[in-house]
Amino acid sequence: MEKIALLIFGAFVVAGGAARVGGNVSPDGSTEIGCDLPARLHLRNTGGSDGLGLCVFTSIAHGARWQNLALLEDFRDWMKSRPGGGWPEKVDRMIAAIAAEKKQPVPEYLQLQGGKELFPIFRAALESGRMVQVTYSFSPTRRYGGAKISHMVSLVGLTDRWAVILDNNYPGGDNYEWMSVDQFAATFTGGRAGWAFILLNGGPPPLPHN
Repeated sequence: MEKIALLIFGAFVVAGGAARVGGNVSPDGSTEIGCDLPARLHLRNTGGSDGLGLCVFTSIAHGARWQNLALLEDFRDWMKSRPGGGWPEKVDRMIAAIAAEKKQPVPEYLQLQGGKELFPIFRAALESGRMVQVTYSFSPTRRYGGAKISHMVSLVGLTDRWAVILDNNYPGGDNYEWMSVDQFAATFTGGRAGWAFILLNGGPPPLPHN
């Protein structure tokens, strides 16, 4: 499996369409975020012991906080004394290490690589209350000023029309980035295979609807 080093710099930007930064409802008012983690639980990306970013582990911590998996809720902070950057094999090692240190079982999770063929899996995960952590190679809203970025963020909603992400460099309840599905596909893959991580423990129950 190709090593994917994930740092915190820059972004390649494609001008684009529907992309907007906002709250937990889409710009056209048609869609609400599926995994609406309270803003007080959002974490900001930081660096590891070597200064490289911890976006992978911050994103996983967002999923753990949403899905009430105590072992990984503070994964970012546990990683601060360790080298930053992340790729699939390193995530396997670090999850095994934190589980051993805390004398808890290794949680079940998926790591996937590919493109749009993974989107049905992402939708099924989100519909079941599971957040999806995904690679992100540019900001459709030009957040990173046009530079390329190797980054991981949290996908918190995906419909036929909209994708919405929680970027750990921009935490906050009004900082969700809404984009078209095609824009999301482009930033997820970055022109090659994207990488996704999904914790399999159940999320919170859905909101009641009349």
